[in-house]
Amino acid sequence: MTNVSAVEKWARISLAITAGVVVVKLVAAKMSGSVSVLAEGLQSLVDVAMSYFTLLAIRYARRPADDTHPYGHGRAEVVSSLFQMLIVIGTAGMIAWQASLRMAEPRDIKPDIGMIAMGVAVVVNLVLIGKLRQVGKEEKSPALLGEAEHLRGDMFATLGVFAGLILYSVTGLQWIDPIAAIVFVAVGAVFAIRQLGKLVHELMDGSLPPDEVKLVEDALHEHPLVQGFHALKTRRIGNQRHVTLHVLLEDSLTFVEAHDQAEEVEDHLSRVLGGALVEIHFEPYRAELAHRRAEHGEDDGTHNGDSR
Repeated sequence: MTNVSAVEKWARISLAITAGVVVVKLVAAKMSGSVSVLAEGLQSLVDVAMSYFTLLAIRYARRPADDTHPYGHGRAEVVSSLFQMLIVIGTAGMIAWQASLRMAEPRDIKPDIGMIAMGVAVVVNLVLIGKLRQVGKEEKSPALLGEAEHLRGDMFATLGVFAGLILYSVTGLQWIDPIAAIVFVAVGAVFAIRQLGKLVHELMDGSLPPDEVKLVEDALHEHPLVQGFHALKTRRIGNQRHVTLHVLLEDSLTFVEAHDQAEEVEDHLSRVLGGALVEIHFEPYRAELAHRRAEHGEDDGTHNGDSR
């Protein structure tokens, strides 16, 4: 079971910490006159808004299944993370545009103030990202993992801005500051685009990772009650894995015995995946093979199983 309080707790903590980082960056941007620091402040302001949406999505996703959502509301986390990545990409474009305008009209800045703010932001984000990843993996929360991913991109952008400010303080070249803003918001956009691909895969009912599918297949091959299997399908909805398949059992079993054995296999597969919703349609082994040979001209290959 998902520890709802742990997920919501860290979503709230992320929101509060990110809000604090925003204040530090925006004050530093005002005092230093740096467009790259301003870019970081605006990016973090977006982070605060997205953290709030993450918290709302987590609450909604934990609602139990109902008549209109029989598979639950887990996709709310995916939709929230998807929207979050799109906002990050859009913000990166806006910041790049503002930086290009500064390149056309360069001006002197106060790098020391910006460097202090960026250093504080990097340390804070590094600690927060580690904790969000830990809790996100433990609780299988796409929202927290998405939050950690975009904060990671933000941290690399912050490091880039920090490096740019150091170069400016050493060389005095005015174009370094806006160039740093452009280059390192692009880094954040790349991370967001990569995460976007993963989210779209899940939203379109993509299968579980190959290593998890192999765990299921190996468990089926090794299970003494399973004579064969086919039509294996897997997907993830929010933090819940779903597995459906047809399992072949001994023909001599009564309906009740076959049902009990199918439930035993379901429980076993759920344990193998560390928690999953498994649904099995059971069939008589020899009768199914005879049907396949007669109707489809297939040989005795059902025992090896197939998956999609």
